[in-house]
Amino acid sequence: MKKQKMTYLSSGMVGLAGLVLMGLQTNDAQAATNGTVNYADGATTVWTSPAVGQKPARYLATNQQVTIQDTKQVYGQTWYKLGNDEWVSSQFITAGDATAQPAATTTAVKNTVTANFQSGATTVWADTTAAQPTGEYLTYGTTKNVIDQKDLNGTTWYQLESKGWIPASYVVLNNPNLDGVTPITNAPAVTPVAATTTTTEVQAPTAPQATTPAPATEKPAPAATTEATTQPAQTQTTTTQSSQQTIQATTTQQAPQTNTTTKASGNAQTVINAALSQIGTPYVWGGTTPGVGLDCSGLVQYAYAQAGVSLKRVTTAQEGAGQRVSLDNLQPGDILFWGGAGASYHDAIYIGGGQYVHAPQPGESVKKASISSYFMPSFAVRVL
Repeated sequence: MKKQKMTYLSSGMVGLAGLVLMGLQTNDAQAATNGTVNYADGATTVWTSPAVGQKPARYLATNQQVTIQDTKQVYGQTWYKLGNDEWVSSQFITAGDATAQPAATTTAVKNTVTANFQSGATTVWADTTAAQPTGEYLTYGTTKNVIDQKDLNGTTWYQLESKGWIPASYVVLNNPNLDGVTPITNAPAVTPVAATTTTTEVQAPTAPQATTPAPATEKPAPAATTEATTQPAQTQTTTTQSSQQTIQATTTQQAPQTNTTTKASGNAQTVINAALSQIGTPYVWGGTTPGVGLDCSGLVQYAYAQAGVSLKRVTTAQEGAGQRVSLDNLQPGDILFWGGAGASYHDAIYIGGGQYVHAPQPGESVKKASISSYFMPSFAVRVL
């Protein structure tokens, strides 16, 4: 069954690393209101909590009516409380009575943007520093309403109705059909906004996405992020003179000088061949079945199993499978990780020549990709 994409703010990637703690903010008690499940591609998970460590409580069907008892902000993402220990991300619930007749008023025309990046998913950022992803990603052709616009450092940013921001270089304004527009295939550079800020940075996990049931606590990582795990937050306070410093790891870091001549050893080549054999297998959150459905750590676990190496299930557990190695001294068969140590949210298998094999996100399949400054691994581990 097709899985829903998470829009958590860390959670909101997720789960790409170094998140700004938005905090847990609970609204004052409010009158209950109606809501309608808007996800049409499967069941929507109701979680026991909007924070990390939650478990599925039950599942909702498309167009099912619910009562929203309260709301809570978790890392900047809105969650709806449906009952005792029952929470759903607001992305999957349309608040208000779906059967009510709208008032006879004139609705203002809204600007829209349509994702035009065809080689992967486009990251929606929490703000115009491009330092914190919201966990929402726009696939090619996805259209969103715009509520604000800023021009900073030569870059135009659009604020989406979901409150995230996206640079104009990845989208087309007011052309939802992309008529006459050539798709973008190479990730354009994003110019961060300069600012003097004091922030609290957190290696924070993102909560699991609202989807149909899955055994793993991970989420996908598209072109610019994210598979999340539920690890304890590690907090540190830093002062930055510009957001250029804050986001260096995600937007301006140069691709490492990878070892492109080293050939894989016998066991490493077995791992690589196994991973390559799964190209085209659909991404399935929590998936561990070759040829049917795999997520990122499921692919890594499967490939290493073919070489007789037993790895644990999720990315954070796989971090301890071998010895940490530098990104400028990679060898084929090494495991690449995105995110801080102990809080990684995505991994892949390096195959040499600056390329790796990974399971990106729902709606995509296992494929090869190239290491780039746009989606830079954080560290690597050598198992063989």
